[in-house]
Amino acid sequence: MKLKALLYLDEDFSEKIKPVLHEEDVEVFDLYHGENLLDEISRGYLDILFFSCSCKFCNDDVTPTIKKIKQLDPRIEIICVGTREDDAQAIEAIKCGATACIGTPFDLEQIREIVIRTGEHDRHRKEILKIETALQEKYIFADMVSKNPEVLDIFTMIKRIAPYYRTMLIQGDTGTGKEVLAKAVHKLSPAPNEPFIVCNCSGLVENLIESELFGHVKGAFTGAVSNKEGLFEAAGNGTIFLDEIGHMPLSFQPHLLRILQDGEFRRVGSTKSMKAGCKIIAATNVDLAEEVKKGNFREDLFFRLSVVTINIPPLRERKEDIPLLSRFFLDRLNKKINKNIRGITMDVKRIFMSYNWPGNIRELENVIERAILVTTVNFIRSQDLPSYFSGQTKERGPSILPLDEMERNHIQQVLIAAGGNKSNAASLLRISRRALGRKLNKYGLGRK
Repeated sequence: MKLKALLYLDEDFSEKIKPVLHEEDVEVFDLYHGENLLDEISRGYLDILFFSCSCKFCNDDVTPTIKKIKQLDPRIEIICVGTREDDAQAIEAIKCGATACIGTPFDLEQIREIVIRTGEHDRHRKEILKIETALQEKYIFADMVSKNPEVLDIFTMIKRIAPYYRTMLIQGDTGTGKEVLAKAVHKLSPAPNEPFIVCNCSGLVENLIESELFGHVKGAFTGAVSNKEGLFEAAGNGTIFLDEIGHMPLSFQPHLLRILQDGEFRRVGSTKSMKAGCKIIAATNVDLAEEVKKGNFREDLFFRLSVVTINIPPLRERKEDIPLLSRFFLDRLNKKINKNIRGITMDVKRIFMSYNWPGNIRELENVIERAILVTTVNFIRSQDLPSYFSGQTKERGPSILPLDEMERNHIQQVLIAAGGNKSNAASLLRISRRALGRKLNKYGLGRK
């Protein structure tokens, strides 16, 4: 594709520059003083802007305009015309993001070199995008993307065992993609068209958990006005995904153990045994072996569930995946939101690589989705990121905050990282959901 250049110049300047641009096969657009330059920049189609330093639009100071242009389109090369590079105004313009300043009379060879260099940068950007896309296609597995050796080994193992496993345990921090991985296993199983049923064990009410999982018959208890199918029955010959299995009440664990041992269960209030034909995938963000030692989880149930165990590493240990995941989410969310965000600035890429991602892949996806929604241009910039990233963009001296304020800020950041899910936020903070609720009320974070 041809480079596109916009000339925001006096007519005599334009006529002198155009022949060089045409010789280098650049598509040229004119914009005259008085027309809205920033509106034109925001359309995102330009590669080069030749910009008169003496235009009335700038009020004799080009630097605020250059800053606005770079905010609208960080890719654009800005060539200031009419000011020598050793002038004070030119120095400020370059500090604000201008590529070069050209004095008069024009050095046409300098202009040609700038155009050639811009073309090389453009080709380089397109090659990077092509490589990222190719890598994404190579390293994609179901809806998971990774080139991390440990994760690639997980993909290979899943392909090998998916047709044969009966139970599986997936361990990993909140937001690492445990449910996505479980769905991938289900799709590779012998019954991919059978139901995939999700049960969040941390959200189950203890005195109703048996009815929820196994169902009940009419009259089994007060309020049981009809027969009800449980989740194991609904799963049929498919898969039931028991998320947050570490939060399953100790009193119910023997019932789950019976299913794993005998493959049978009974509806509450019934004497008739039913076969459980589904495969069971359990997931947890806590160390179940440690929970067994503490007496919070049955050892025999742990051994039954962990015949096949998969440990997903957190994003902070696989940062080489961040560029691939960013492109993957950008493409997918563009389609979902119906926008055309073309990429992420180098500044944002550096921020992403230096951040530790406590909310893991889910947090990265949430951050990119938010940025796509709020950005007013065709790129994600640092100002489009949540406020808690502001400390990543510049060095700040040490500051001392009151303890309550520090705790409030930390809880707020963790809530954002958890996508607003209070159970996940409580797990990240290593406190109970009830304790988190009290703190939310204390700091006014639970109210909208």
